[in-house]
Amino acid sequence: MNVIETVGITKKFGEFTANDSIDLTVRKGEIKAIVGENGAGKSTLMNMLYGLLTPTSGKILIHEKEVHFSSPLDAIQAGLGMVHQHFKLVPSLTVCENIVLGIEMNREVKGVRLPFLNGKKQLQKVQQAIDRFGFELNAADRVEDLSVGLRQRVEIMKMLYRDVDILILDEPTAVLTPQEAEELIENLKRLKEQGKTIIVITHKLGEVMSLSDSVTVIKRGKVVGNVETKDTSERELAQMMVGRDVVLRVSKEQTEISGAPVYELRNISTTNTMGKEVLSDVSLSVRKGEILGVAGVEGNGQSELLKVLTGLMTVTKGSVLMEDKDITNRWPADIRDAGVGMIHEDRYAQGLCRTMDLKENAIAGYHGRSDVCASTGLLRSQAIRSKRDDMIRDFDIRVADPEGSVSQLSGGNAQKLIIAREFSSNPKVVIASQPTRGVDVGSIEFIHNRILDLAKKGVGVILISSELSEVMSLSDRIAVMYKGRIIGQVDAASVTKEEIGLLMAGIKEASGA
Repeated sequence: MNVIETVGITKKFGEFTANDSIDLTVRKGEIKAIVGENGAGKSTLMNMLYGLLTPTSGKILIHEKEVHFSSPLDAIQAGLGMVHQHFKLVPSLTVCENIVLGIEMNREVKGVRLPFLNGKKQLQKVQQAIDRFGFELNAADRVEDLSVGLRQRVEIMKMLYRDVDILILDEPTAVLTPQEAEELIENLKRLKEQGKTIIVITHKLGEVMSLSDSVTVIKRGKVVGNVETKDTSERELAQMMVGRDVVLRVSKEQTEISGAPVYELRNISTTNTMGKEVLSDVSLSVRKGEILGVAGVEGNGQSELLKVLTGLMTVTKGSVLMEDKDITNRWPADIRDAGVGMIHEDRYAQGLCRTMDLKENAIAGYHGRSDVCASTGLLRSQAIRSKRDDMIRDFDIRVADPEGSVSQLSGGNAQKLIIAREFSSNPKVVIASQPTRGVDVGSIEFIHNRILDLAKKGVGVILISSELSEVMSLSDRIAVMYKGRIIGQVDAASVTKEEIGLLMAGIKEASGA
């Protein structure tokens, strides 16, 4: 039995066709993966299923009955829930309060509902639901104290608590560590065993192969393939997505790196707003043309290291040097002026402004440079448009309207806009944190090659990534972080994945580091 069926679903935005006559079927109790390049139309299709968008034409059937959703509430009432890539939680509230937000339980006296919440009974009921689905959450914990992986579980529980039978997840592992991703996959498999039907939008083909029962491939708004997972491979899926063979594992030439460091951290320490030391005596250096990878389980100081490197966090001890010039605790603008390009881990929090248009984002952080700003302080509109158009062309950024805002871009194309801006700024050093997070396989290949091209041109690169395979394949050296310290530095060409894994677990003797 098909629990979801779309017949000729089409969605147009003006002259742009995001979805073109899509036929999709999802069987009851299966895990269906939806894959495709950034901007292929995957999220648009899911947003129509969830009532966030209205189809231009075509039909949606749920449990073999045609439906017309005007809002997500309609979809939830029909048993369909969606977990978005970017969490929609209130950090200051508890797990319980986030899960029941909008459907709170009121206190009753002799059958009369009072205008007061029954907090104790609500907490008990939510915890029972959490335990039933095996999500290992404490309903009383505040969301702001949870790891990213636990927050993902809260988002899923919000839907499960509303008794949905069909669960849509948009890039569910994009911000998770490898360990958290594995735990999520096991949770989803358990939900399937309990009778849930799951649709997963993802770029990670390894996860598709290990998680899904069937795969639908979308390319430029059209379905180009429907396959059973057991009958396909990562390479075949990548070829369908991109329309050509894709190199899934980067091949890096090992070169001898010599010379003085172009960028250096000397015994850096810093504390957070609560006075806790989050970086302790960190020393790193990168030379011209070198790629220094920074690995570690997320939450071991990588985010704080990035903030220190980009001027968003104050150093309490130690110094940061750029070509032997002290740039410790400088503003981000000063650090950029010194020749440092910055790719932040959260593209929307620090990398882009959604309400600004593409051309404004294309020069953000570099808007004072003479090529786009006159000596009078007025911006050169035509020069900025030309720069934007060059980035769109050279970095294959898929846009419906070049004059539109960043909010129109898919997550992967938004990421490519940041990379285009930073790589085009003639940097001496690039600090790249999670550069391929939420990006499709074709774009990952493209970004990896651009990073290698930068290094060949003599640019030093500090690569901070939770994707261990990415760090190992691109780096010349790898520094491993553990509890705010550099626990070891190893040669990328000779170290094994197991040795780095031991270092990430805090076992310093793993590779003689």
